[in-house]
Amino acid sequence: MANTSSNDDTSFIQSQLDRCGLVCITEPRTYLISRTLVIHSHTRLVVAPGVVFRAAPNSRCALLENEHFATGGCDVDIHIEGGLWDGNCDEMGLDAYEESEEHNRLGFEYNPAVFKGKLIRFAHVENISLEKMTVKDPVSYGIQIADVCHFIVRDILFDYNNHFGTTDGVHINGPASYGLIENIMGNTNDDMVSLTTVDEAHAEVTRGVIKNIEIRNVSSEDGYSGVRLLSCGEPMSHVRVCGVYGSYRHNAVLLSQHYVHKGEPIWMDDISIEHVHAHKSGLRLQPPCHIRWEKGCIETLPVVWFAFGSRVGTALVRDIYRYEDTETNAPLVGMDGDVQIDRLLLENISQTCRPGLNPPLIDNKATVKTLLVSNIQNG
Repeated sequence: MANTSSNDDTSFIQSQLDRCGLVCITEPRTYLISRTLVIHSHTRLVVAPGVVFRAAPNSRCALLENEHFATGGCDVDIHIEGGLWDGNCDEMGLDAYEESEEHNRLGFEYNPAVFKGKLIRFAHVENISLEKMTVKDPVSYGIQIADVCHFIVRDILFDYNNHFGTTDGVHINGPASYGLIENIMGNTNDDMVSLTTVDEAHAEVTRGVIKNIEIRNVSSEDGYSGVRLLSCGEPMSHVRVCGVYGSYRHNAVLLSQHYVHKGEPIWMDDISIEHVHAHKSGLRLQPPCHIRWEKGCIETLPVVWFAFGSRVGTALVRDIYRYEDTETNAPLVGMDGDVQIDRLLLENISQTCRPGLNPPLIDNKATVKTLLVSNIQNG
């Protein structure tokens, strides 16, 4: 049997999901999806190797969301394992390089009825897991989860063509608590993992406190950024980032605020950043992608960065290393002048560079009340 389909498979897949319980999709072929698939509470979707869910041309819809994503109420016990989820962004009839299209996607407030490019999206859900999935070519975020308690996102490969911008990998909107995100690989054209207490208008499904999250083993070669923690208006606490690897055009780990919510308080506490073995990427996007999506002086952005406006209680930055062979002035660890930190531990921070390179090891312009420094080595 051929491994592709020219027919619309949406009704068939939806009929399987409507059965709830254990749902298995076993025939290895491409299933065309023209409207959003809905998964219900108490459903475990298991997808066999070789199964591809591809957004139909001009479908302009999410591939998958939970039943109560936009209708009130909540869902519980949703588990998804396997599958290649293809957003097919180049066949959505959208021009990624036109100002009008960017304004349409990013300029208007969130509305579940308006296509904003999010490929797999969940909100108002307790006890959810997504595992062993490949997520390919969304128009915007690959996976968005909002208002969630007890969640796992694990063993995810992102395969993006970088034709569109603002394409996060795993994007978590508060309120969110008790989560594990681990073994995240591949390449996106924005953050591989983002925790966001409040968000830009186009993505703010919900907003709220984020706490008790662990992020482990994020890797990308020539990626945009690895892990981004964003707080403004709502606090973020008890977050551990452990294991970020590869090379990034912007940052491996970033703590910052969202400027769209100016004036709102910013607060993060009990933040651990450990085992970062990453360096700057020498690769640049090709025009017109470079013109549209590569903004700012990326050659000077720190590998680990406490960005302007960050307010932090206790932060641990430990076991950070890079071997740098890219022409760059970017510090390994950088803290902007407007950053305020109550207690900061810097431990085991080191770098070596190819001959002729001497980027800063640590650039600390922040106001730090208590600073503990141990085992800092340059060269």
